Amino acid sequence: MRKRWTAWLLALMMILPLFAQAGQAAVADPTLEQIPGETEKVKVIPTGTEASSFIKNKKNPDLWNPANATDGNETTCWQFSAKKGLKGKSWLQLDFGSGAVMDEIWFKNGFWAVNDKGKDQYPINARLKAVKVQFLYAEEKKFRDPVELTLADESRNGWQRFSVGHRENVSQVRIAVVSVYKGSSFPNDVCLSEVMMVRHASAQTAVSPQDTQAAVVYESRPSVTGVGLLSKIATRSGPGTHYEDTKTFFPDTWRTQTVRVLKKSFANGVWWVQLDFRNGSKGHYRVWTGAKRVDVDLDKVAEDKWTYECDISPTSDVRLGPGGDYAKSNLPITRYAVGNIYAQENGYVDVDYWYEDDGYDGTHRVWIPAGSVSNFWNGDHSGET
Repeated sequence: MRKRWTAWLLALMMILPLFAQAGQAAVADPTLEQIPGETEKVKVIPTGTEASSFIKNKKNPDLWNPANATDGNETTCWQFSAKKGLKGKSWLQLDFGSGAVMDEIWFKNGFWAVNDKGKDQYPINARLKAVKVQFLYAEEKKFRDPVELTLADESRNGWQRFSVGHRENVSQVRIAVVSVYKGSSFPNDVCLSEVMMVRHASAQTAVSPQDTQAAVVYESRPSVTGVGLLSKIATRSGPGTHYEDTKTFFPDTWRTQTVRVLKKSFANGVWWVQLDFRNGSKGHYRVWTGAKRVDVDLDKVAEDKWTYECDISPTSDVRLGPGGDYAKSNLPITRYAVGNIYAQENGYVDVDYWYEDDGYDGTHRVWIPAGSVSNFWNGDHSGET
């Protein structure tokens, strides 16, 4: 008996460290965030953002706040005036607390929004051209190790990515503006939509166990930005006529409108594409339309794939896009349902589901808070063809 207990204890002592290691590997780093489409690079989350100055809007003083450059929303921006010259005195600073590890810096240069009249804000405002990136390390008092970069003047063509060399214990990053591309209407109002520091690491280190179950979709191709329209767009909440109608947009201004194309899906014998755009002051939308209405090369667009099946809890926070700035759906979820998860972004999940007693007999495709889905099953289908 004693030999049997001794053998059991020895086996237990060997197994327990393996459980401990597995548990440690599953813990997400709260200072990192997964980047959609990347498996070996993650975003380093700043603890704060400040700048040498920013333009104060009379109606909304924080409209051009420097925090806009790190809010994950490309249709907001940090905006400052270069009327008095630059000479490196205009800067944006990202704080990282006691110290962070980073390898790259990514920019979405200029202002990626479209105004209420359908006017593209990118060319009419100034954009960054040459910048000097410097680093302040933990327990040091002076910025050093400058990296000089020149940004391309590309109208909403995705992230511009630059290596800054492997750096550790970085507490602050300062981006000093050396020169700019002039804007056609506002030559000295300089805009930056997004900037982020990137670390070379497995994306799973930035995903909590719960989010891993929810299976964020890693897309093999980036979204296509700055895409023009071929006509006004009749839209649905999902790819196909069996999804509810989500209005027709830009009946008169489609010739000057640009949108972001995120995914494609073949349904009803035709290709559909998922669009992201702002309809002036009326709201932000992420909806589907027939590909024939959009001037886009479908070979450059990722295909829509569901990842897991899930249970869906009742919620009134039902959106046509991932966040509170997107338009609300007029179909709240009033009872429990079963559906499919397609993507996760900004604390919301993209789901479709079906039931017939809510005034619309058909399939719904909406974004709901991640906490409203549970019990994932049937594996990860995001890589299926």
